[in-house]
Amino acid sequence: MNRSEGQTRDAIETQAAAYLAASLGDLDPAARQAIADWIECDPRHAVAYAQAEVAWDAGERLKGQDFSTQASLRPPSIQLARGVTRRRLVAGASVAAAAAVFGAPVFVWLARATRYSTAIGEARDVALADGSRVHLNTDSQVEVALSAARRQLSLVRGEAYFDVAHDAKRPFDVAVPGGVVRAIGTAFNIRLRGAIVELTVTHGIVGVRTAEGVMRRIPAGESAVIQPRTVAVGKMDESAIAKRIAWRERMILLNGETVGEAVAEFNRYRAAPILIGDSRIAGLRIGGRFRTDESSDFLQALEQTLPVHSAEEDSGSVLLMYADQTT
Repeated sequence: MNRSEGQTRDAIETQAAAYLAASLGDLDPAARQAIADWIECDPRHAVAYAQAEVAWDAGERLKGQDFSTQASLRPPSIQLARGVTRRRLVAGASVAAAAAVFGAPVFVWLARATRYSTAIGEARDVALADGSRVHLNTDSQVEVALSAARRQLSLVRGEAYFDVAHDAKRPFDVAVPGGVVRAIGTAFNIRLRGAIVELTVTHGIVGVRTAEGVMRRIPAGESAVIQPRTVAVGKMDESAIAKRIAWRERMILLNGETVGEAVAEFNRYRAAPILIGDSRIAGLRIGGRFRTDESSDFLQALEQTLPVHSAEEDSGSVLLMYADQTT
């Protein structure tokens, strides 16, 4: 369905109440999918549906009505797919409602979404039904909803590399905080870094649309920092791109990064962090190639090349101290 621009707020709220009421009664055999599509096609629909559910739960406004006989509340030909309960629909609507408050584009995954995630230190490759592949880095999560008309994903946390199968009729959309990244047949890396989104395009061209409507095309060999109001684009050479996606080979490449930056990178893969115990250490610089699961090699390199001493604590954390503090 397309976004219904002409609908008034009252009309949307009335329709949401009708759909909620219908979902409480004895529905015809195919009803759930059409209500899910209505919620999904416009964030305003999701907000209204969530609000209707809140009102129903709080005040029991719909209690006592015979929904099976109220034709005015029964959407014609609306049938929910088997297994999609009213609660699950509302859960999806609530997600969209929260996102709408913050102005971010969002897809309502509902029961059609499949969630893939990794633990700290884990990496995972996921083959999708359309031929695309999603490679998840440490402590990451992606939600996937594929249909005959669209391919919708959401990077919830962490980092992922998307290798997209070409399908001109079904754009491949990845929702991220503050925007949406769209591709048809290409490959790109997305990393969530707090309030910003870091995009690196390795093949083809992707489009970016921010929550504020800013649109940019990012070709291979360029990167972008995405925020709700801006998209900052920059060119990258092959070595810089290789560093960005080295995690796919379980590697961390350092080329003059500060110890503070390097420690932050290794801590992504550790359950017990490396801690810097002296501010003089953080600004020192180091290079090298290390495995993500062998931070001991990194610690050894620090001690061999810099005035740094490391001490492992009972918790598994490692404390870095300036060398002149030890005897």
